[in-house]
Amino acid sequence: MVSYGERVRANNIPWRGSFLSRRYLMQKHHLTTSGLLSSVILCALKLWAGILSGSIAVISDALNSLLDVFSYTALHLSVIVQERAPDADHHFGHRRAEPLAGFLIAILAAILGSMIIKDAFLSLFTVQKAVHQGEWQALFVLTVSILVKGILAFLYRQNWKQTQSPAVLASFVDSRNDALTSLVAFIGVVFGNLWDSVAGLCIGLWILYSGGKVGLENLGYLMGKAPPAEILALIRKEALAVPGVTGVNDLRAHFVGDLLHIEIHIEIDERRTLKEAHDIGVTVRQRLEALPHVDKAFIHIDPI
Repeated sequence: MVSYGERVRANNIPWRGSFLSRRYLMQKHHLTTSGLLSSVILCALKLWAGILSGSIAVISDALNSLLDVFSYTALHLSVIVQERAPDADHHFGHRRAEPLAGFLIAILAAILGSMIIKDAFLSLFTVQKAVHQGEWQALFVLTVSILVKGILAFLYRQNWKQTQSPAVLASFVDSRNDALTSLVAFIGVVFGNLWDSVAGLCIGLWILYSGGKVGLENLGYLMGKAPPAEILALIRKEALAVPGVTGVNDLRAHFVGDLLHIEIHIEIDERRTLKEAHDIGVTVRQRLEALPHVDKAFIHIDPI
């Protein structure tokens, strides 16, 4: 998974409120809706193929798609809530909606992954028999799943590069995982016997691992973690670039949802008038809040 610092260094995020960002926002709504609908259809198909073939890997993949139904429902709702304007109950907006949905998805993934690992591990010690009945149906459904989820993963990644949305990132990771787990299940159906249980075990481990990574990143957003050092350096550089600012001290920043709130002390010549100092502070605030990863900047002026 690409780190936040690496995403910002790419510096290809459109300004919030622009036509470009609104266009990608609409794409985000359409993509989360598509993810929800495809998960419902794939879950039903995989469950049918899994019961028909008796494949543990296919049934495990069907349970993964069942999780996707709940996941994409939460993600779709979070996308709607996330973009609501500040109101009387949420003065700084609703930016924690998407990280909260991402963290809940990670919890569900951990539970499901643990269940699949347990079932697959126990099946290693039971009498195995090859998968024959319904094999072609299972292979067809898994092939469709690989193609659909692969295409969705590509589209999610393209949208995430523009929006930096935690919900879209979680959707990309989930869709990529779905394509890979369906591929593992495909292998399990082809080889059958012991390999079918091993494939189910791999699916459970992968869900547990990827869910943990998404959960930790979104937990950081919810806990108000500090941004990477390179982001703080960029903020300091932008503040010092404003004419009249002679120095910067006491720079602090933390995430509120997926965007940053900044508190910064700027040093200004004490011989400047109050109005001049105020105007410089306003310019610094506007310059920092224009950064794509910053929501609010709070400026304190130190006369030097």
